Amino acid sequence: MTKQQLHRVIRRKTRQRLGFALVVLVLYFAYVLNYLPSGRFLGARLGDSWVTGSLLMFVGLIVVFILLELVFLALNRDDGPGNGGK
Repeated sequence: MTKQQLHRVIRRKTRQRLGFALVVLVLYFAYVLNYLPSGRFLGARLGDSWVTGSLLMFVGLIVVFILLELVFLALNRDDGPGNGGK
């Protein structure tokens, strides 16, 4: 692998990692809304159940984080040391 190819791979991986990190930060910020006055509506129960909007949001975020991790792993499964970053 030439230096130019290596730099291209490093730039691609860096953009990808920063993109995923930004998505995760935005999702964490969305969860912080639960603790702000503007997110008070999330504390209300959904119908006659004990489930609140906050709990539903928390479970949804866990599922989304797991899916994001699986997507990230799938995109980088061929980036082993012997594959040349392809």
